[in-house]
Amino acid sequence: MGFRLRASGFGAQPRVAARRVGARSRAAALGLLALCLGAACGKGPTLTNLRCRQVPCQDPEDPFKLRLEVDFEDDSGTLGAGTLSLYTNGTLTDGVSLADIFQAQGIDSTATSGTLQVDQELMLSSVTEGETFTAGLQARDGQGETTNLPTLSLTLSLGGGN
Repeated sequence: MGFRLRASGFGAQPRVAARRVGARSRAAALGLLALCLGAACGKGPTLTNLRCRQVPCQDPEDPFKLRLEVDFEDDSGTLGAGTLSLYTNGTLTDGVSLADIFQAQGIDSTATSGTLQVDQELMLSSVTEGETFTAGLQARDGQGETTNLPTLSLTLSLGGGN
């Protein structure tokens, strides 16, 4: 009988210890998972509320220039170190430096939210008089994360009206 008690006592201890270690391991794994999800699945940069800064949207002196503004959010605070691409009818331009835009508009380079004002030049080859077209903006922050692509549907009027 002594052997049986030792065996059950010996067998019970490792199971209890294994449960404790298992519980600690699960808690540590869950904590690590929460940390990883918070870092990796954090909200990336976004552009929202793309709109015309004036009505009509076209500059009265240059009908091929759209006067736009868009709100931004970037939890990393690195959008000011990134680039902004202009979108017209399915084509994105090469990105322009957002550092210059932030500086010109008095936006702190590490801002996590704000409003950008952008004058978008339309290429003569991509839009013609009376044509309805899509214009938009897309940014890439300093960490290489790309925003969504908000767009507007507009009609080009060489008389300056939209």
